[in-house]
Amino acid sequence: MHHPNILGNLSNGSIHPPGIETSGKGSLSLPLNLIALIISYLEASADLARICRTCRVFHYMTLPQLYTNVTLRSYDSIRYSSEHGRVEGSGMGSPFVMGLNGLVLRNVAGYVRRLEFVGEWKEDDLEECSKRGRVPDSSIILNTLVRVAIERATNLRDLCWELNTKMLPTIWQALKLSNINSLTVKFPSSRDPRPIMIVPPLQSLVALRVLNVDPLCYVDDISLLLAESKRLRDLTIVWSPRMREVKEPSVNLSTMFGRAQAKGQPLRLNKVAIKNLFTYAGDSCQGYYDHSALQELTIINSTGGLGDAGAAAFVDSPCREAGPPLQSLKSIRVDKISRELQVLLANSSGLEKLYIFGGKKAARHESPNTFPRSPASNGSSSPSDLHSDNLRDDTIEAIAQNHGQTLRHLLLPPQWRLTSDNIALIVHNCPNLEQLGFGAEYDRFMSMRLLMPFLPKVIALRVLDNPDSTEFRDKMHELDDGRHEKHIGGTTSVRGWTKMRWMELADLVFEVGKTELMEDEEMPGKMSYRRKAWKRDAEAVKDIDIWKLDSLDV
Repeated sequence: MHHPNILGNLSNGSIHPPGIETSGKGSLSLPLNLIALIISYLEASADLARICRTCRVFHYMTLPQLYTNVTLRSYDSIRYSSEHGRVEGSGMGSPFVMGLNGLVLRNVAGYVRRLEFVGEWKEDDLEECSKRGRVPDSSIILNTLVRVAIERATNLRDLCWELNTKMLPTIWQALKLSNINSLTVKFPSSRDPRPIMIVPPLQSLVALRVLNVDPLCYVDDISLLLAESKRLRDLTIVWSPRMREVKEPSVNLSTMFGRAQAKGQPLRLNKVAIKNLFTYAGDSCQGYYDHSALQELTIINSTGGLGDAGAAAFVDSPCREAGPPLQSLKSIRVDKISRELQVLLANSSGLEKLYIFGGKKAARHESPNTFPRSPASNGSSSPSDLHSDNLRDDTIEAIAQNHGQTLRHLLLPPQWRLTSDNIALIVHNCPNLEQLGFGAEYDRFMSMRLLMPFLPKVIALRVLDNPDSTEFRDKMHELDDGRHEKHIGGTTSVRGWTKMRWMELADLVFEVGKTELMEDEEMPGKMSYRRKAWKRDAEAVKDIDIWKLDSLDV
């Protein structure tokens, strides 16, 4: 993918490499705009760094692209090079420190648009400082240098802080004066004393990701940031899994959203993602955000339902409480099956993407009786309800009737083994499906082959393995890969399967190619048009939504 900054600078005449000859001995044989175009397709930082060291012209033209995205990774111990065995940074400091030094002292910070700090920062005398209520000097110096780097990076738009030490007030103060659009902050899990700051609003902030939130670990107060950052549209909050593991309902949502609610100005968010929320059933987000603006909703490990490992877990999802209809909602992604989700689907319309992936992978192998009861509330799901055919049928009917005409991506949990009627209902009511995943036993899967021509837009199909039985997987593995490839190629050659590109059967992934004229293996000499299929590994489909979003990541 080419880099637009270089080409833009050339077109407006802003690139004038000093001392470049255009003719005579030693001149460049290619025009500068072609060189810039070639360089714009380089993505690996190592390649860009080598090009920078080639000559003055390449250095001048490549440097902006090299420093556009900067990631500084810290390690808590000395590392050795795998090539020559020498210490990394021998004779100087660690690569992390020297990279930060370059941003502070060299004239390159102005090129940086994304800056990321990740890894383990080693703090000297941490135990002694904690006893005395002090922050180690090494962390103070780190935060001071990062602040200087941010102030020099005048074009910075995206900052990610995922070090194991807390970001101190000095950096928040620098961000207040910046034009940052996207911010990711991960709080440490340690309980070493750190100053707690009321984070100021960031007027240009559009996307905020707050990770590993634990009320007992000196997290900063982001309530003012949420209430007064008027351009904020994308919010992701990931709580520490500790509270859920120890059944500690110490999270109070009003401490985060109370300011916005008190001002009568609910957050106008387009995307909301929450994970690991564990709080009292009465503590909901109702009234904290504008329901009419919400377009994408992701809830992971935060509600009662199939796959839950805790006792009293609850998050607002507009399914719990009567509220304004979510007619602008376009995407839902959840990991728990519940009656509340079915109610939400029945009370809304126009969804384009729905992913229900059944919770943690390990939970799929638990028996139905191991799932605890979610908090007592009207309409809550019980374990028996979660496994009942009624919940499955009601949910599929709500999907088909309310969202069928607009739905493009649909992933249903593997716990639900669909019947022929379920499959037929989806096929006849969802003509625009492009990616489809569901669980079905072998006989139902075979009958589905007759219905697939009614879904001409499907490019990716997953028939999921049964988490409670190996029957379907065993059936798929009875045939060798060559026979699978032949059957898939022949099946997808008929009308109605022409756009099919990827298929998964249990844990077997296949890619389907274009229609070609080829010889029949069983009848030598006979030529026919059919599609060729190849077995692929999971890596080949990792970027396709119906596989990519089947995970606990947010």
